Amino acid sequence: MLCNMNMPDMTFPASWLSEAESARLHAISRPEHAHFYLQSRGLLRTVLGHLTGQLPEKVTFAALPHGKPQLVGNNLQFNLSHNQHWLAIAIAKSPVGIDIEFSENTRQRAWLAVAGRFFTKEEFRYLGALPEEDLRAAFFRFWTQKEAILKAHGAGLNAGLHKLDLLSALHSLDQQIYYSEYSNPIPQLHCAISTQNVIKTPVAYYILKEQLEIQPLMPPYISHLCLKPNSL
Repeated sequence: MLCNMNMPDMTFPASWLSEAESARLHAISRPEHAHFYLQSRGLLRTVLGHLTGQLPEKVTFAALPHGKPQLVGNNLQFNLSHNQHWLAIAIAKSPVGIDIEFSENTRQRAWLAVAGRFFTKEEFRYLGALPEEDLRAAFFRFWTQKEAILKAHGAGLNAGLHKLDLLSALHSLDQQIYYSEYSNPIPQLHCAISTQNVIKTPVAYYILKEQLEIQPLMPPYISHLCLKPNSL
């Protein structure tokens, strides 16, 4: 699910947060960042509560060894990603990772230099052979998929971007196979989702509208997100 967190009517009470989340909220010095954190945690709890039949304030989390949160008392897996004012939530029955990158007004960077540092030699050569006007989109396609796979893996960037070869038929990391999908669900927003050990299935995107209703994006790109387009 994709959500523009700038919607003024979307509010969630701080009382839903756990003690650890409340401590983190109060440690955030910039008000806009604190507001985003509170709203994102409230939205996550609303979505997970909707799927598990719990009140949002009753949804509880535990941390995996590398810090990735998981639900307590339910086998649903989830992952978050945010960029600027956008938040993405992915939910699946197997380890899942999601990454979004918002490229509007992004400064021109030395994409090949970044690829040379973090990507495989084959990926670097592939990108280097592209016309300049195609390089940015291809870079984001690689970067978001790599991050999504590493987040599904659970160790994040510490698992090593350079260990993944997206040009290979199978995307493997530490002897696990990952399936990923990339798309531009809305202009300038790059999104990739990855699941572990699950044969690739049709996936669909949903977006939270300004009326606070979850609706499918057209055409439907991705659905490990499990929600149907009915109101929260």
